[in-house]
Amino acid sequence: MRGFKMLLVIVALLAFWAGSATSTSVSLKLSGPGAVNDSTIKAGEKVSFDVYLVNDTVFTGFTMGFRLTSPDIKKIVHMPDSAGGLTEAGDVKAYNGWDDQSVWDLNGVIATGCSWDGVLPDTVGFGGLCVKMQYLPHKIEKKLSMDLMFSGPGTIVVDSSFYPPGGKWLFAAPSRIGPIIQPEWSGPHKFNVVK
Repeated sequence: MRGFKMLLVIVALLAFWAGSATSTSVSLKLSGPGAVNDSTIKAGEKVSFDVYLVNDTVFTGFTMGFRLTSPDIKKIVHMPDSAGGLTEAGDVKAYNGWDDQSVWDLNGVIATGCSWDGVLPDTVGFGGLCVKMQYLPHKIEKKLSMDLMFSGPGTIVVDSSFYPPGGKWLFAAPSRIGPIIQPEWSGPHKFNVVK
């Protein structure tokens, strides 16, 4: 009986360890001349919504998306960048190993917008797949940014979203390490746009 109880304790500890070994978290911060503070954006100035990740395990694939909505702002400006980015306009960029094929080596990070046209709501999705490489553990790092401008005051909300054909955020670990998980998301994030 004592051996059975010990086995249960070991199984419980392994389950806890396995669950804690396969996680990542996603957060959002503002930067650029339009960032007044953590929750306020100045209208008429470029602002970047920066996506930060913390990862404590190995992954070989991911998919996630974001949706921008507003009760009072109807249109936004996607700030073009001729230096390039993940979208045709260059307004979405990748950083720290997500900007080339050094991590997501199949085709790099792919950005796709179901409705990434400046007429709210706007939705953009991201995905990546490793063939030879792996997405390794790291402390907090900026991985993506979306460069926008708001022409007038109001409220903007950035939340998790997905784009067809899937239905949720997923990070896939190699089968020898762990399962497919949903990362922790710090949102939704609500911002005030002021003159």
